[in-house]
Amino acid sequence: MSLTPDVLWAQRPDGVYLTIDLNEAQDIKVSLDAEKLTFSGKAHGNCYEFDMDFFAPIVKEESKWSTKRLIEFYLKKEKEGTWTNLSKKKLPWVKVDWKRWQDSDDEAEEGKKDAWNLDGLGDMNFGDTGEFDSDDEELPALEPEDAGAAPEQKGASGGDAPKEKAETDTLD
Repeated sequence: MSLTPDVLWAQRPDGVYLTIDLNEAQDIKVSLDAEKLTFSGKAHGNCYEFDMDFFAPIVKEESKWSTKRLIEFYLKKEKEGTWTNLSKKKLPWVKVDWKRWQDSDDEAEEGKKDAWNLDGLGDMNFGDTGEFDSDDEELPALEPEDAGAAPEQKGASGGDAPKEKAETDTLD
């Protein structure tokens, strides 16, 4: 029985990056068509294989693949645009390659020097931004300013209740 390797993917408007997460694969067989990818290989004494129909067609002649460390593909999209998935159907072994993923927001900033410094997440300032925050407003005092003067209390009959000083326990 064959196993299915994890497949990672990321995209750009013009292409898809696909990585088969299988180290030291041997006896690799790849069939790449405009609509489909078929893979088989052996690693660590196990056989791995899968078939996948692409979400949209690719240009086979302009697509490339390599087997240096992992099996990696660059698949040239036939039409530029965003794919919602790598395959037409949900495949549980296909995962997003967050290291290569690029959002549409990132594309607008591509080419801007120092737009984000991801080396150790430098330049990330979570401190004071200088803006007013609703948490910054001054709150009223919990104790009256004149500690000896307690607010007037009304008794049950509506008249003034006698003012009593509360006794408190103190720790010596």
